[in-house]
Amino acid sequence: MKTLLKGITAILPDGAGFKTEICDICITDDTITKIGNSDGFTPDKTVDGKNRLVCAGLVNAHTHSYMSLFRNSADDLMFHEWLFGRIMPMEDKLTQDDLYWGTCLACLEMIKTGTTAFLDMNICREAVTRAISESGLKAAISRGLVGNGRNDEGGIARIEDTIYDYKTYGDNKRLKFMMGPHAIYTTDREYLELVMEKAAEYGMDINIHLSESVKEIEDCKKEHGCSPVEYLDDMGMFKFHTVAAHCVQLSDSDIKLLADRGVWAATNPISNAKLGNGFARIPDMIKAGVNLCIGTDSAASNNTLNMFSDMSFLALAHKGNTRTADIVSASEVLKMATENGAKALGLENTGVLKEGARADLFIMDLNSPSLQPLNNPVAAMCYSASGYEVESLMVDGEFLMENRVTEMDEERIYFECNKAMKRIDG
Repeated sequence: MKTLLKGITAILPDGAGFKTEICDICITDDTITKIGNSDGFTPDKTVDGKNRLVCAGLVNAHTHSYMSLFRNSADDLMFHEWLFGRIMPMEDKLTQDDLYWGTCLACLEMIKTGTTAFLDMNICREAVTRAISESGLKAAISRGLVGNGRNDEGGIARIEDTIYDYKTYGDNKRLKFMMGPHAIYTTDREYLELVMEKAAEYGMDINIHLSESVKEIEDCKKEHGCSPVEYLDDMGMFKFHTVAAHCVQLSDSDIKLLADRGVWAATNPISNAKLGNGFARIPDMIKAGVNLCIGTDSAASNNTLNMFSDMSFLALAHKGNTRTADIVSASEVLKMATENGAKALGLENTGVLKEGARADLFIMDLNSPSLQPLNNPVAAMCYSASGYEVESLMVDGEFLMENRVTEMDEERIYFECNKAMKRIDG
């Protein structure tokens, strides 16, 4: 299949930043084969790029897709009350069908707001992965691993869930699988060592929540005499390609360790603020050279999976907090949300519009009040776009949404999710 985006405004890489130009983009099968003019290219399909903008697809580097069911149902609560007092009791009532439909809702929301790939942590085998597979999105999937000791039957079963999905869906080239130890407060050292052994055995990366709350830091120092970052580094976890979600409560030495070890810190600015966990030290992390990417966290704590909201809040919160308007730029944020996110997930050749890259992208309708006048498209991505200007989205050269129409059964998804929550929390 050959697709031509004709005369479209494109956000392209330019050194460490971006540039914007009107050009043709030629796509053959799953790959961008030419950017500039389309001379000699004979397309099967042509998209008129007039009054349209194309950007590399956004990458949501941390979420829990099934929790879309819990949107607007656990609000104005501090983190530990939110998690242990509200979310976990609802999770106990979830069926496999609930998990499937909640994930479908998450995928639909991400498709409609420009996300082409995401890193997911879930609580089951098969149902979530099946929904993601059917959506057509790219994803790195991890079963949340909780356990104590090497002989914990429940902990071992959760690892087996990961391996089951890996073996069952391993032929889907848009999916990869990671070992996902939930956090240091839901695991012990022996169990984490077992997880690392299995990660090495199956060649998987690691996805973990890290340094999210003050309580996590205080408890770790009482129990282990060090910070959570130092604790994981001491046991050798950072020898693996690791994505660490949140990273809110970091010392200077923690930041240096993350930078030295090449850990990918997935910041979740809206969720962390909403749950009262604070603001990650993003300006200091940028200066130290920490690998940074952006996640929404779940719809239970954000309360959307719309990356545009987190991109905007990330830049604005740190400008206001530091009283420094240029502390985190729109260009830096957009790179975190695209190229950096793809690297964090271990996705090859995506996250950027260039020749030879995968055709993972979204197209925006420029005939939108929020985007006019089009003075600076990169700034628009961060400061004025809502995400719902996205009219089409492509993964591996395949349209998952075109002219705002998806292949997903939206009416059924809404019905099933509302039915599930009436039972769970009615």
